[in-house]
Amino acid sequence: MRRWSIRQYPTACSFGVKLLLLAGTVGFLSFAGLLQSPSQSTQSEAPPLQPAGRAFERLPTPEPVTGADVVSVDINRGSVEDLRRLPGIGPVLAERILHYRQENGKFVSIRDIQNVKGIGVKRFAQLEPYIHIDPKSSSSND
Repeated sequence: MRRWSIRQYPTACSFGVKLLLLAGTVGFLSFAGLLQSPSQSTQSEAPPLQPAGRAFERLPTPEPVTGADVVSVDINRGSVEDLRRLPGIGPVLAERILHYRQENGKFVSIRDIQNVKGIGVKRFAQLEPYIHIDPKSSSSND
């Protein structure tokens, strides 16, 4: 009777080792929370894990802009708060728009907002339905 030897079955051994390594990797990723099964929701309700011995503040998540929050804004008169209601405009871009207005005067066309750093073709397409220029505001001196 011959004894079984790994040398007789190198392909089977190689496949088995690879299978064990794969199972171990998947198990580790699953345990670490980096791998979710399709049945789990993409956003868990539990707070994220924190390193032991450290206390971190959980940053507030920004409120998503809803259709009710978005209004048409005159880009020549809008304040920072008004501009921040626009989709894709945060505090930095709102300040840039105001700074551009102060440096270069009022916008003549709504397309001129693309001259502001950070507002390109895609963002302008997103903003276009929500911005306007009041004819009274562009002709009067404020």
